[in-house]
Amino acid sequence: MTPTRRALLAAPALLALPGAACAWAPEKPVRILIPYTPGAINDALGRLIGERFQDALGQPGLVENRPGASGSLAIAATAQAAPDGHQIVVANTANLCMNPFLFANTGYDPKRDITPVAVVARVMNVLVVKADGPIRSVPDLIAAAKAQPGRLTFGSSGAGSSPHLAAELFKAKTGTDITHVPYRGSAPAQVDLVAGRLTMSIDNLPNALGHVQEGRLRALAVTGSARDPALPEVPTFAELGFPEVEVHVWFGFVGPANLPAPIRDRLAEAIIRIAEAPETAERITRAGATVWTRNPAQMTTLVAQELDKWGGVIRGANLRIE
Repeated sequence: MTPTRRALLAAPALLALPGAACAWAPEKPVRILIPYTPGAINDALGRLIGERFQDALGQPGLVENRPGASGSLAIAATAQAAPDGHQIVVANTANLCMNPFLFANTGYDPKRDITPVAVVARVMNVLVVKADGPIRSVPDLIAAAKAQPGRLTFGSSGAGSSPHLAAELFKAKTGTDITHVPYRGSAPAQVDLVAGRLTMSIDNLPNALGHVQEGRLRALAVTGSARDPALPEVPTFAELGFPEVEVHVWFGFVGPANLPAPIRDRLAEAIIRIAEAPETAERITRAGATVWTRNPAQMTTLVAQELDKWGGVIRGANLRIE
């Protein structure tokens, strides 16, 4: 469990005209789809936000887990829903900006078939190695990888996962050849890393933090734009000369395409206000994330930027999942 951290409360200005955001209210409960099984951070965020919909919008948020196809199933179902504000989905970087390049058919085009509503939180990744191993810094790792192309290994929570692609980005920007070993989830990869059966991983920080704090893993760098308060002594990749190795996995809400602006903006206003409320922000922090809010326009720009970034990484690594 991460220590309580100060939430990053970016207060975006909504785009609705004066009074427009207040003109719409849902006529029935709002269904909130979760692309994964219960327990994932998407699930925790969907439930934290949804449980306050009654107070914010006058109708409850009904959470429904709909896992499948690496999260694409729930996104596709929402893309096909009526654009009336009564169905939204919790989406993340992987669903919207990685899956379209990894799978032949996700069932949706993130630029055409959805309406970005709001981003509420994000996590950064951390590069970790065995604490008592010979690699003690990023330069050590790069030197070892270049001396033994293809011999070093990195673990991830699965092929096409954000930790996998973060490591591919690291390889691309450092000119190294390190072999991927995919696992079914982060926990078994961390176990093998602690045991010395892997060289490294670049995992979501909450997954690795306990091992680092208890001295089993050594953290070499974080992928954020600034150091993480939970690991203040660990530099960012930018500080080490690799500014392009910046990875945040962000989480937000999207609706179907052609969601009318008054509906979109009313949902965004409610979701952002709920996320930034002190009691919700504290619970988001305890779940291992940081509050990081973005309005519809900002989220639209973010999705476009991330599609460009991850499309290049995935094509460059020649990755495809059948």
